Amino acid sequence: MSFVVCDSRFNESLNVIKSVLIFTKTPVHFVIFTDDKLRHLFNDTLSKWKSLLGDQLDFELQGIHFPEAHKEDWMNLFSKCAAQRLFIPKLIPHIDAMIYVDTDTLFLKPVDDLWNEFSKFNDSQISAMAAEDDNPNVSWYPRFAKHPFYGKYGLNSGVMLMNLTRMRSFGWVEYVTPVMLKWKLYIPWGDQDIINIIFHYHERAVHILSCRYNYRSDQCTYGDACADATQYGIYVLHGSRGIFHNDKQPAFQGEWDFSFLRACALRAGLEGVWGASCAGVVDDAIYRAVSEYDIRTDPSEVTKNMHKYLKEASESNCGNVFETLKHNF
Repeated sequence: MSFVVCDSRFNESLNVIKSVLIFTKTPVHFVIFTDDKLRHLFNDTLSKWKSLLGDQLDFELQGIHFPEAHKEDWMNLFSKCAAQRLFIPKLIPHIDAMIYVDTDTLFLKPVDDLWNEFSKFNDSQISAMAAEDDNPNVSWYPRFAKHPFYGKYGLNSGVMLMNLTRMRSFGWVEYVTPVMLKWKLYIPWGDQDIINIIFHYHERAVHILSCRYNYRSDQCTYGDACADATQYGIYVLHGSRGIFHNDKQPAFQGEWDFSFLRACALRAGLEGVWGASCAGVVDDAIYRAVSEYDIRTDPSEVTKNMHKYLKEASESNCGNVFETLKHNF
C-alpha cells in the first residue's frame, strides 16, 4: 500500500495505517512518500509499531522527487506534493503492484478484499478506480469539467489500484507532463484530472471498482447512491473535499470519528427511523470502540466492542441499526 503526505497530514495518514492494521490480518507493506519534515516522525512511530506487531507491518520511506523541469508546477498541483503519485511507477521499480490511497481514507474491511481486485484485471488493464459518481445530476465531471475525462462520469482516484509493471510498459510517466502542460489551467483536481484525461483516451486500460471501495459523502448526500455498500458494507471510506475536517458533513468529522455511519452507511432503509437521539447513540458506540483501541492490543477487541456497543444502540430507539451495520462489523 502507498500514500503521499507532506506538511500537516501526518496524523491523518497514521489513521490510514491504523485502520488497515485493525481489519487486516495478513502482512501489509507500506510505501510512504513524504518530505524531510515528516520522515523522522514516520520512522519513529512506525518503528515502534513494527516492534509491537512484527511481520504484520512493514514499511519503507521514500522522498519527494519531481522532474526538475516544471518542478514547482508539480509540487503545488492541487495540494502540496499530491501529484507525486503520478510518478510512482518509475520511482519504485522494485515493486510490481500496489494500492494507492489518499490520506483521507479509512479501511473498514480487510485490505485483502480490495487487493483481490487485481485478479479481475484483463490483459489490457493497468489500474482500477471507482467512478466519481453514476448520477449525472450529481457527478462533477459532466457538469463542470473543461477537459476530457473517463467515460460518462469520470474517475475518483482517492483509491487506486496500480499494476506498476504494466504502467511502466504502458509508458505512464511519459504521458503525465505533456498532459499537465496542456491542461494545467483547467484541472482543479490536479492529479485526478490528469488521470482522467489519460484514461479518456485509454478507456480499456481501467478496471472499474465498486463504490463500496471508495465511499464518499456524495454517496449519501442525495440518498442511497451506492447499493453495493448497503448490501455488502463499506470497505473504504473516503473523506474527500476535507469532509473529515469541515462542517459541511458533521457525520464525517473527527479523527477516527466513525459517526459518518449516521449519514451514510445507515441512510438506506432508515429514512423513517433515523433521528438525532439515535444518531448520538450510534456515534458514541462506534467512536467509543475505536478510540479505545491501542495498537499494542488485539485488534479483534475493536470489532467485539463495536458489536457490543452497537447492540446496545439497537436496543434503544434506533430500531434495526445493528442489522444494517452487520455487513461492516
